[in-house]
Amino acid sequence: MKNPYEHDWLEDEVRVGRTGQWFVFVVFLLFLIVPAVSLIVPSLRPKANVAPPSSLRDRLIAWEKSAKTLPLFDQWRRRDQYRMTAGPGTGNAKVFAGENGWLYYRPDLEAITGKGPDHLEPPSVAREKAAKAWQPPLPVIRDFAAQLAERDIRLVFVPVPTKPMLCRKGLGLDQGTSIPPAWSRVANDLAVAGIGFVDLFPVIAARGPDQERFLKQDTHWTPGTMEAAAREVAARVSPEVALTVPRFEAIQRKGPGDLVGMLDFENGEKPIFAPEEVELRKPSVPPVEADGDVVLLGDSFVNVFEDPSLGFGEAGETTIGAGFASHFAAALGRPVQTIAINGGGATAVREAFARLPAARLAGVKTVVWVLSSRDVLLPEIPARRAGIEWRSVTLPKAETTPVVATSIAARELVGALVERSRIEDPTQTPYAEAVFSTVFKTDDGSEHFVFFWGFRKRQLEPSAGIEPGRRYRLKVMPFEKNAAASRATRLDDLFRPDLEPVFAESFEPLP
Repeated sequence: MKNPYEHDWLEDEVRVGRTGQWFVFVVFLLFLIVPAVSLIVPSLRPKANVAPPSSLRDRLIAWEKSAKTLPLFDQWRRRDQYRMTAGPGTGNAKVFAGENGWLYYRPDLEAITGKGPDHLEPPSVAREKAAKAWQPPLPVIRDFAAQLAERDIRLVFVPVPTKPMLCRKGLGLDQGTSIPPAWSRVANDLAVAGIGFVDLFPVIAARGPDQERFLKQDTHWTPGTMEAAAREVAARVSPEVALTVPRFEAIQRKGPGDLVGMLDFENGEKPIFAPEEVELRKPSVPPVEADGDVVLLGDSFVNVFEDPSLGFGEAGETTIGAGFASHFAAALGRPVQTIAINGGGATAVREAFARLPAARLAGVKTVVWVLSSRDVLLPEIPARRAGIEWRSVTLPKAETTPVVATSIAARELVGALVERSRIEDPTQTPYAEAVFSTVFKTDDGSEHFVFFWGFRKRQLEPSAGIEPGRRYRLKVMPFEKNAAASRATRLDDLFRPDLEPVFAESFEPLP
């Protein structure tokens, strides 16, 4: 008897016709060809943002990064990010999307949930090798304070609590504060070393609800919180009341928030986040002076509401004049020299301070160091991911003759680029503008420490593609003469304190 189920599988067989086969084959080829063409044809891929790799491993990493930013794939990624943010409210590797439109910087969350700055990672073959050994922050801070003390300079250290420490409702938590366990250890360590420590937790907590403390879509504090902090720090530096009460000019500003920029999505027809409106108060007392006995070192917490590139400026403005430096000087009642670098609160500001002329350093009596507490609390691995690096900086001896600019006017350099710092993907960094450093050797054999724009408004600049070994003609100015570049994030792993830093206003490749 014949088995009735013997050939049933033939009845269920699905066959793809010749047309369908060709269609699948063509789609498959497109997925292979489009990325390959984008890599081969320069006009279809982003401009190079790093120096040419020197090893096979570096070349593979560079190709991987380039593939991730191919125009087609990048467009898909940005559209998907918009849909995921507008729909389920999903952030990305840099931004955590909280409740009711609150956004948080993920390294800020890691700073309160991590193991603290004194945690040492065990050796592991699985870890990627770093070019430089990690230095934890507390020994570096103590060393800097000791060097200042040798010059009879007092250090006042002001770590600014981060947003998730004081704004919990957006995280779905009860109103209150989240003081990290490492915070008290840091405070005690600095107190034992005799370093003045300003705890801003009570000041910010007294500001009221979360929206009065920090901006919803930004990593930074509100104007009111910033003013309260400036008055508190000024009172700690000098208990005397300012002789003159400054006048304030109220100005209205809007800003999208730096965390919205870090989401890096392609906005649809319906914007997800509206710009945040703030009222700034601009003091009549100018805050930045080249003399005076107080120097303010800081990061973007000092620059926000001062630096137009951080989102609250207007077209054509070089400075807003309503940030921490302005209010600190107004409360102090005397001139303050400010060295504030976005993302450079840990190391870059100390390097810039060390480059001040010896005569200027001799007149300094107090250094106020304001930076995000994130830089102090993060352990090694998340700190490296966030671009935080603590380097030891040696102040010049009092009798050392400083390196000074030969002229405040522009001058021309002609020669070859020797080496340069790398530039990270601008869409994945906290800041919209950055400069990078190079060593340039002119035809007479002298070396020059030259900074260039890496990216602005998260777009790579033409100078980002300069290559070591090629000859260029540069028009340079003393670095501090370009206010925007001096405040920008510095991608600088070529620290050369023996050379005068200059900024390339223009460059021209030579044959």
